[in-house]
Amino acid sequence: MATIKDGVEHDTKWCNLQNLKKLLTDGLITQTEYSMRRNQLIDELTGTSLTTLAASQYKRRRGSSASDMVQNLPAIIPKPPPDFTDFPAEKSIKYVYDLKTREWTSKEVNLKLDTVPFSRGSLRVVYHMEMEEPGEIEVAGEAKNRYVAKISMNPSDNKNKKVYFRDVETQTIAKYYAEKFNQYHPPKKVDFIKACVLELIQREGNPIVGVEKFIPGPYRKHNSNFGYVSDEERNTPQAFSHFSWEASDHTLLVCDIQGVGDLYTDPQIHHISGEGFGKGNLGMAGISKFLQKHRCNAICRYLKLPQLNAKVSDIGTIPTTRLMALNNIQIVTMVQQAGAQLHSQTAVLPVLKRQVVVDNSKEETRCNRCTVI
Repeated sequence: MATIKDGVEHDTKWCNLQNLKKLLTDGLITQTEYSMRRNQLIDELTGTSLTTLAASQYKRRRGSSASDMVQNLPAIIPKPPPDFTDFPAEKSIKYVYDLKTREWTSKEVNLKLDTVPFSRGSLRVVYHMEMEEPGEIEVAGEAKNRYVAKISMNPSDNKNKKVYFRDVETQTIAKYYAEKFNQYHPPKKVDFIKACVLELIQREGNPIVGVEKFIPGPYRKHNSNFGYVSDEERNTPQAFSHFSWEASDHTLLVCDIQGVGDLYTDPQIHHISGEGFGKGNLGMAGISKFLQKHRCNAICRYLKLPQLNAKVSDIGTIPTTRLMALNNIQIVTMVQQAGAQLHSQTAVLPVLKRQVVVDNSKEETRCNRCTVI
């Protein structure tokens, strides 16, 4: 579980960011110096890579282990997906989480993984990947068959492996809250990319990676898990985080909102217990920091959320009507039960190394129910 110390470090970096802006306003640093240092601070705050680094050669053998994929990496250049035509295909096991049943299913897939990562944050290294999905339906904004594979740079995560499954469960819960948010017809709908886990069974140690669709376009960070809010301070992502707190009956908050447009990824959930939902769950410390920094906007007002530090004037995205017709938003009950299971650490995770019950009448197989060691 993340500690208050982690939150204090985030708060210090946030103050540094504000001080940097004042130096620019006072004419003490140039715009170039401001932009460079600002990107470095946001990298530290959010774990996303905004800086372009120098090129370097890096080759990885096909059967590389998890440690090979994250250690001794060169400086990384952001780049588009490669032409995978001549890349060798490898078999893997894909694990998908069902929020309604709170169970995992698995099936074998073929994929092609890039040899060079294209992004690196403070927690993960990210590779381009191609994966064939029979019967895949094209979705607006998504590139067919193109995915990203994320692997933790923390050796203990790659030994324990359950962190990857918890991250997918967290993102699935955030996606469900997004669906509920959209039911109130806000001016802009939001969504989270559907994520899954892959076990690379043809590589040494059967490394695990988190996987989701590759979304082309400019990537933006809107808020963090400890009070950071982007300079843009867009209404939609900030209102969604506030909505999640109210819709959960003040038990959890979805934050760390980032992605392309309003298609988000890698969220963090703070739970009042401080348990579960990954290392970034700062519990009430993280929730309180959001509530202190949040400024309610026109969408918060439209949803009839309790007003917190409301903006003086309506700017940015504004609903066509001042208030929604409903008296109030409804409490999300089904996810409450799933969230309680996750933060109590009793949620069942799949057995790895293909210990699954095969049903010959279906292509998909259901994992045995058991706890991860």
